[in-house]
Amino acid sequence: MSTNSILLGDVSLDSLIFNLESLKDIPELSLVVKSFLDGDYKSILRNSTTQTLFGKLSEVVSSLEKQETVFQGGKFDTAQDAISILISGLAAFNAFLQANVTGPPLDLRDVIPGKDSTSLRDQCLRSLDVDGSSVYQHIPHVELFCLARMIFVTYFPRIIPGTFLDCKWMRVRVNSFHQRLLSGLSVGRLVDTTTLQNIIEKDLKALEDEIFASDSSFSTESRVQFLLEKAQIHIMQGLDIKAKEDVKRATTTSGFSYALSGALGKRTKFQQNDISQLVVFAKSQDSDNNAAKDASKEYSENVGNAPKALELNDDTLLESIDFTKPASDKVENSALPPELKGMQPDQQPQLKPRDQITLLTEATIKDTYSPLDKLNSEEILPYAVRVLSDKPTNWQIYTQALLVRSRIESHRSRTMERSVLQLQVIVDQIIADTQEEPSSSGDCIPEIRVTQFLPRAKASESALVTERLKYIFQLSTPTRWEIETELAFAWSNAGSLVSALEIFKRLKLWPETALCYHSVGEEGKAKQVVRRQLYYSSKGPEMDVYDIDAEAVRSEKWDGEMRSPPPPHAPRLWCILGDLDNDPTYWQRAWEISKHRYARAQRTLGEYYTKAGDLGKAREAYMQATVVNRQNNESWSRLGDIDLRVGNWDGAIVAFQQSIMIDDTDAKTYSNLGSALLSKHDELISLQKVATKTGSDIPSLEIEDEDVSLPKEKPEDPKDILRQALRAYKRGASIAHDNWKIWDNVITIAGRMSPPSFPELLMGLRAVIRIRSQAVGEVAVDVDILRALVGEVISRDRPETAGSGIYIPARGSLARAVMDMVDTDVVPLITNRAELWALVEKLKLYSRDYVEALACAEKAWRLVSHGEGWLQDKEAWKGVVAVTDNLVSAYENYGSMEKEDGSLVEKGWRMKARSAVRGVMGRARDSWEGTEEWDTLQMLLDGLKS
Repeated sequence: MSTNSILLGDVSLDSLIFNLESLKDIPELSLVVKSFLDGDYKSILRNSTTQTLFGKLSEVVSSLEKQETVFQGGKFDTAQDAISILISGLAAFNAFLQANVTGPPLDLRDVIPGKDSTSLRDQCLRSLDVDGSSVYQHIPHVELFCLARMIFVTYFPRIIPGTFLDCKWMRVRVNSFHQRLLSGLSVGRLVDTTTLQNIIEKDLKALEDEIFASDSSFSTESRVQFLLEKAQIHIMQGLDIKAKEDVKRATTTSGFSYALSGALGKRTKFQQNDISQLVVFAKSQDSDNNAAKDASKEYSENVGNAPKALELNDDTLLESIDFTKPASDKVENSALPPELKGMQPDQQPQLKPRDQITLLTEATIKDTYSPLDKLNSEEILPYAVRVLSDKPTNWQIYTQALLVRSRIESHRSRTMERSVLQLQVIVDQIIADTQEEPSSSGDCIPEIRVTQFLPRAKASESALVTERLKYIFQLSTPTRWEIETELAFAWSNAGSLVSALEIFKRLKLWPETALCYHSVGEEGKAKQVVRRQLYYSSKGPEMDVYDIDAEAVRSEKWDGEMRSPPPPHAPRLWCILGDLDNDPTYWQRAWEISKHRYARAQRTLGEYYTKAGDLGKAREAYMQATVVNRQNNESWSRLGDIDLRVGNWDGAIVAFQQSIMIDDTDAKTYSNLGSALLSKHDELISLQKVATKTGSDIPSLEIEDEDVSLPKEKPEDPKDILRQALRAYKRGASIAHDNWKIWDNVITIAGRMSPPSFPELLMGLRAVIRIRSQAVGEVAVDVDILRALVGEVISRDRPETAGSGIYIPARGSLARAVMDMVDTDVVPLITNRAELWALVEKLKLYSRDYVEALACAEKAWRLVSHGEGWLQDKEAWKGVVAVTDNLVSAYENYGSMEKEDGSLVEKGWRMKARSAVRGVMGRARDSWEGTEEWDTLQMLLDGLKS
């Protein structure tokens, strides 16, 4: 087989990277392919092709325009050259990952030309700056990453005579890793840059179309790996909804079945009875008992010297859940899918590596984007436990499972200690596997010392590099400085700020160091750390040689000239300095240095001007922030807030809608959108009234140019706007279901609709009562809304099939829902508000429950006539007379009615009515005798005597 036959055939480079074995039979490539498959990347980096590429990199690394022309001129235009360059790029990227992420240690001192010089390294670091954001400045062997980036971003795509070659998959990997380097985090939201994100999304779409095409040559394994990799990219970009969709598709594609369910067992040492415990049941497609045996056989080869899983050692919690042993071999659980039924929680089959990654990805999504509380942690932890309970089959998967468990357990006090210590063990192991021997190179890479006694594994004990790198993209494994940074934040959350500060200083993460000082109240030290990076000392450049904690610079103010060129991360440093001094000139400086690309600077300026009351400048700042980064929902939301305040309803609506498109889980944004739509509705109503009064049309945009003809837009209907506002408020209330103010807005809008939307009125009132009743009691009941609901119910005729006796409305009807709400939510709260009893009486009368209707009238009368305030207050006196009149009418109307058993509702109703009237008159004689109301009572009493 020749090289040309491969390239001119149906095999794409994206599929070729998963089938490099097919190139072994090509004499010109057999040696380099074998070296790559064996993990011998160093020999590939030393060959003539790679060394030539290093030479070209040193020439053009500082300019992207130069990189685009470096491969022109007829060189590297043969099929063999293309594959050789492909393998060189793969080897460079894998060697970079081996040195920074997985290990084992790799000595590359004699591989990279000019390694002893800092010029190439500095240029590489500068070339990775995007939109004012810089990568970590002490990345070991960053030249390897830049070489891979030049190959997969610049050389490919390429037209070899007769064939178009591209390697989109590797370009996605390189660009996504570049985007991750800019943030310094392996999981969570990224920095303010969408430049790379747009490129990645475009390549992902094209690659997905290729992989899932009907005539695709990609295997199921490759497809699942792509979807898991895509999920990790979306997690990194903060797109959790897309990540969930990717995991769901990966599960379907692989035929993997899993479910979170319950099983009886004990969780604590002192637990007497078995209760339901959360557990993940999972089974790979075509899984059988041989899988566990195969995993045990491969354990020593593939996992090797993996990090140790620490025990919990808690005085209450067991190391693992002690599940109840079933009476039979199978456990019945009707809630599980058919393929998982009969599975015992502690005797589950071995999972395939790709399915283990699926569970870890699911756990990562839930842990990253779910609210931090104990309940969520309990639901997420079983996913990681399920993977750890399997026989370890891959070093990197097992390490990642420990890391995921550590992150989940950090949210609970009883497991926080193990979480931090387990993370420390992982850090120690990764550092031990990636730390090179001290050298005299010019990398200026901070040397990281292992904090526990962990000897470096022997070559025979260590997992193979090919096994470590096999699933690195699907796992999004953190680099060694990322994992140390995560450890620093873990120590900080545990209260050990000294340990966190020590790590930040050792890694030379000066922004984090300053923020750490700020968190402990050392504002002066925080400013000193930041100013040292931005300014020279007034005493001269020689002060730079001192360590940050040296006595010579303890009182140094760093008030000399600004450093030129600006240091890496300069925009972020200027913003931090602005935050510390509350000085807008620093944020403006960050904006200028980033060449108007650092959105965080404009967001902070917008917040500053908003607090200062200058809404015009605040709006301009947020507008610029949204132009630079259209994927930041916070910027859009704040822009909408300002438009709402200045009365720009259309602008506010657009801004809030943009924010919701990015993140549809923010209840406040939905509520604000509802407010903007409501204001827009009121404006349209006002314009219609003006137009009706003046006899003119609603003002519209006038086009002066007669040659320009635009289609007439359909006038906006205020009713449609009001319905949109109601939907927005309902969505916000469903997210923040305990926010009674949003529910109150739902009630307001539903009541303003014509006709009123009674189901929404009922839903909103019920929610407000549920939320507020415990604090304010019956005050939570809006009597006007309840009166409207009761009025709507009693205005409807009963169906002809209702029959006689007490009427019970049909299930699902408004009448049934209102009655249930009144009986369960309103009646138990009534203590002082007689008007509520009057409304309940109307409902009971409507349902022909005369006994309860009369009881409600009596309770209302007792509440109003109780006390002596009405003996001095005339309005209160009128209220007592009115409720007494109502009580007499109730006795007259209901007393003589028959109950279902044939007896009267109240046989002595006339006597009780006279007694009530006489009681009121007797108490009021000295105060109100001779008034109009007194005469009313006298007439009632005379009527009862006849």
